[in-house]
Amino acid sequence: MLEASDTLTGAIAELAAGNVGTVSVLGQIIDDPFAGLMILLDLERIGLRGEQIWLLYRDVHGMDLDGFIQHVKVQAGNLSRRRA
Repeated sequence: MLEASDTLTGAIAELAAGNVGTVSVLGQIIDDPFAGLMILLDLERIGLRGEQIWLLYRDVHGMDLDGFIQHVKVQAGNLSRRRA
């Protein structure tokens, strides 16, 4: 679980779970640190880690970062609405 005290590097390492492809994707996401942090938190919220992130990015979205980010935002939003 991500903690408020985590650095961006620490958050990426935790979410990547040792998957190098995932590290690459998450590194691209945090080019904008604030927006990137929100996406990392969304990934945490929907429970994606390591290879799951990489496969969603590579296989489902054809390595389209914007499409991947939109997918994550929609899933996190849907989860938030279900919990409300």
